[in-house]
Amino acid sequence: MPSEDDPPDAELERLVSRFLDRSLTEEERDRLEHRLRTEPAAERYCARAIRFDATLQEAIDPGGLEWEETRRVTFNPRAGAPMWSVQRQQTVRYGGSGTGLPGPERQRRRWPWIAGGLLLLAAAVTGGVIYYQSRTSVYALRNGDFEATDLTQSPTGVSLAVLHWQDYFNTPGTGVSEVGRQTKGRIYAKSGRNVVRIQDRAFLNQLILDQYGKTLKAVPGLRVTVSGWSYTPDANPHALRGSLRFVASAYPVMIQYEAADGTANLPNGGWSAFKIELTVPENLHREASDRSDKKAPAPPAIDLTGKDLTLSLDNRSASYLYLDDLKIEVRQPEKR
Repeated sequence: MPSEDDPPDAELERLVSRFLDRSLTEEERDRLEHRLRTEPAAERYCARAIRFDATLQEAIDPGGLEWEETRRVTFNPRAGAPMWSVQRQQTVRYGGSGTGLPGPERQRRRWPWIAGGLLLLAAAVTGGVIYYQSRTSVYALRNGDFEATDLTQSPTGVSLAVLHWQDYFNTPGTGVSEVGRQTKGRIYAKSGRNVVRIQDRAFLNQLILDQYGKTLKAVPGLRVTVSGWSYTPDANPHALRGSLRFVASAYPVMIQYEAADGTANLPNGGWSAFKIELTVPENLHREASDRSDKKAPAPPAIDLTGKDLTLSLDNRSASYLYLDDLKIEVRQPEKR
């Protein structure tokens, strides 16, 4: 009989790891449930792995953590039934009332797959089932208001380094501007002090991550809404193009595949709100949309399903524009 200190076998380690990553198939879930029903050592290993994962998340995003365990012992001497049965229920709560956080903040920071639900690991003759809530990913743009860059000591009030943006690529046509100082009070940011200035044919791009640092994957039916504020300086036609892209190769040979795109036509003059809806279609078999080496053979068409997505915002105007307070909303397709 394996002891608690024995390392798990390869199958159990893989099943528990995929359980924590919310990626179990139906067959794997059934197999893990069977092993937890029939192997006390497997149940103990799974519980330790969950506690370790919770502790790791706690170290990254501190908050209250409560581990509660109850046992139920039943004696049933009737013929044909197990004489003894033992059930153990373990519950992990994050961000409970003891943390001192206000209610809405506590709700925002708790882990949906742990708090608000039960993790039942029952090891007994009677068997058990794993119940858990799926980990809900929340996606948000990093430095969407461009205030992460302090330009107060900059002589020009401009920086070409856009913190948390320009993943994979960058362009000299895009930079952060303390616009009120740069324009001598003629234009002010929509909020804060900074905006991003994008010249015609320049762009912004960011790898889309959730609160756990995991990437957004391309799947049919995925919907991403990009919103924010734009400032157009003149009466020229202004358009902002948004797209979801998979970067297959970056510098020195750039190859990109586009999963979805949309365009917002911007009003002339002043600050105005914009919104771009990006919907991933059913067919994700794509030719390369952008590549730097046009003389080389064309890269093969690929299926983008499950590929990491970046958000790209491209200025398609006759002149520059300013952007501020960018946000995204991600809506996953309903399971079929």
